[in-house]
Amino acid sequence: MELNKIKNIIKGIRRYYPVSDDSIETLAGLLTEIHLPKHHLLTKAGVKDNFVYFIEQGCMRTYFLVDGKEITNWFSREGDITFSSSSLYHRTPGFDFVELLEDSCVFSLPIDALNNLYKTDIDIANWSRTIHQEVLLKMQNLRIDRLSLSSKERYEKFYNENPDLFSRVNLGYIASYLGMTQQHLSTIRANG
Repeated sequence: MELNKIKNIIKGIRRYYPVSDDSIETLAGLLTEIHLPKHHLLTKAGVKDNFVYFIEQGCMRTYFLVDGKEITNWFSREGDITFSSSSLYHRTPGFDFVELLEDSCVFSLPIDALNNLYKTDIDIANWSRTIHQEVLLKMQNLRIDRLSLSSKERYEKFYNENPDLFSRVNLGYIASYLGMTQQHLSTIRANG
């Protein structure tokens, strides 16, 4: 595969760990390009998925259902990876959905191939360890923020860290992620 087709993916990988050119080329050789439309469900609750997805172009949200209500718990965009956690870690059906919020170009990688890379490529194994550490810390911080910050402070922090998402993502999804109603988020935004 031509590496210029996955520039955002390479940048995203190297944001977490300095993966060598050889390891990038090995990984690239295992990727399959997929173009999907806005609103496509990349993964679905109750279904075991056999792939992880590297995002070259597009924006996505991960959500789950609570009493029939969609609760957004993550956003992914260019350079990120997304997957069903249960499928990746335990090879069981997932509990969440990944929805495309824009027409997207993703590259799929079979989970079995990724697990084989962990055994044979120290750069890929270290990249994966590092990215999972960072995501765990981000999730812990989100939980702490929900317990310790006001809704306005949560909004301001999210906005400062993710200003681009406000032009790409429905405000209702952002409100859900921040643990508030869309009306409350609109009030916070209106009050500056």
